[in-house]
Amino acid sequence: MALQSKTVKYDNGLGEVTYTKYPQSRSVRVMVSSKGEIKVTLPTYTSYQEAERFLFSVGGSMVAKRKEILSRLETARQTGAPSLYEINKLAHKILPQRTRQMYELMSSKVKIRDSRGNIVEDPFRYNRVAIKNNSSNWGSCSTLRNINLNMNLVRLPQELMDYVIAHELCHLVYPNHSDRFHKLLNAITDGKEKVLSARLKRVKL
Repeated sequence: MALQSKTVKYDNGLGEVTYTKYPQSRSVRVMVSSKGEIKVTLPTYTSYQEAERFLFSVGGSMVAKRKEILSRLETARQTGAPSLYEINKLAHKILPQRTRQMYELMSSKVKIRDSRGNIVEDPFRYNRVAIKNNSSNWGSCSTLRNINLNMNLVRLPQELMDYVIAHELCHLVYPNHSDRFHKLLNAITDGKEKVLSARLKRVKL
């Protein structure tokens, strides 16, 4: 089904708002992009009027978030620091490629065996890499074998970036934090899992 989109401008402080209907959406969601744009996604069966009412119900928090992002963009412009947009663009360029490299490295470095002692074929296989900007984690993976990575990983030292990617790839083998998971991750990081984990915890997300 083709996407349907609609762009509306408001004079109440929200600025330009973009509405997009997605067949896979199950509810109305509102977000502010890294460039300070307010975007609303909604199911195909939901009317734009319903989505507008939902937006106005959370409009105050969206205005505050938008102002915060625009303020950071302006500070970055004045100081010469990279903007969220630039970081996001860099992350999309680097992280999928680095994930592929780590996948190939890990696949050649270790062999995973099942409970019968047979070698598991392609244990680190993943489907896609999604780049996100959130404040809750550095990365995650799904039961569909999709990997989510925080775009701010590109601001970390290479060793910590690789550690996070390896952590998520290991979860495709063991979807928990069991002893087997930590043993695998420790092997991938040449015995430095605890050291790298401690370093990462000291970084403010």
